Amino acid sequence: MRILDRKGLSGIIQRLIELILIGGVLIVLGLPFVVKWYLNLLAGNTSELYAFLLPFLYATGIAATVAVFELRKVFITLNRMDPFRSDNVVSFRRISMCCFFIAAAYVVKIFMFNSFLTIILFMVFVIGGFMLMILSEVFRQAVKVKEENDLTI
Repeated sequence: MRILDRKGLSGIIQRLIELILIGGVLIVLGLPFVVKWYLNLLAGNTSELYAFLLPFLYATGIAATVAVFELRKVFITLNRMDPFRSDNVVSFRRISMCCFFIAAAYVVKIFMFNSFLTIILFMVFVIGGFMLMILSEVFRQAVKVKEENDLTI
């Protein structure tokens, strides 16, 4: 099986990312209904929880959707067999910023409605943000080397 090709593994992953992107957009659009439905299942006063959860989920959901959209752009260039492009450097940096934004939102959630999962997700997004920042720099240097190579006869 090929790895980098539309019919290979990266092509399959690109199609999965596109499904995740569509699902993410639909979930963000339906957040008021989904959150209200979920909170109705819980007992007790949930108006304070709704007032926190809806903006929190909108902020993190939109950031996650932007990150998935940028990841889709990276996989399109991978499938074209042209991964070392400056727009991939920008995409990795944007995904990194989305991760840091989501991590910051989870810091707020730690102080408002803490759980063990909240702390774990905060750490995952911080580590992911740093890894993507490093990957962005690696790709930036690869683009520079590729451009120098392309100028060589």
